[in-house]
Amino acid sequence: MPGAKDRLDSLRSLVDEYEGALLRYVSRLMGSASYAEDVVQNTFLKFTRKWRKPFEVSPDASRWLYRVARNEALDHMRAESRRRRLHAEHGGEAMAQPTMPSAAPSDKARSASDALGRLSDRERELVVLKVYEEKSYKEIAEITGLSVGNVGYILHNAMRKLAAILGGDD
Repeated sequence: MPGAKDRLDSLRSLVDEYEGALLRYVSRLMGSASYAEDVVQNTFLKFTRKWRKPFEVSPDASRWLYRVARNEALDHMRAESRRRRLHAEHGGEAMAQPTMPSAAPSDKARSASDALGRLSDRERELVVLKVYEEKSYKEIAEITGLSVGNVGYILHNAMRKLAAILGGDD
């Protein structure tokens, strides 16, 4: 049975392997790098409490981390939406949408980001997983709980929308 030091070293390896990718994924999903940090931190905390297998870099660990990060991000976005709505209903100004800080993105990057923002939440999530995170349809299905066929259908339509938006045919 591995000791506490071995377990901590294994956890560090997992964090080193997945933290950057999870931060990018959640930042794109939420549109906020600072919120993404909180979500990813919560994801790793849940991992340490709930993961029963050895802490090691593996496809199972990757899928679990992405699924939990996704669920944490969606929960956070729903809670934030409720807070904004309640604030607006009670006479205050609606809270500003969080924006992701950027280091002067190129015109193409800005156009792509704007186009992604015009997709539905589900479409955007799947495009981010496929294009930016380079996940297979099967991995996306496991992360999102959708069927592989549904993933393909949604992605196909999302990519057609992106092409139309970027091509100016919207």
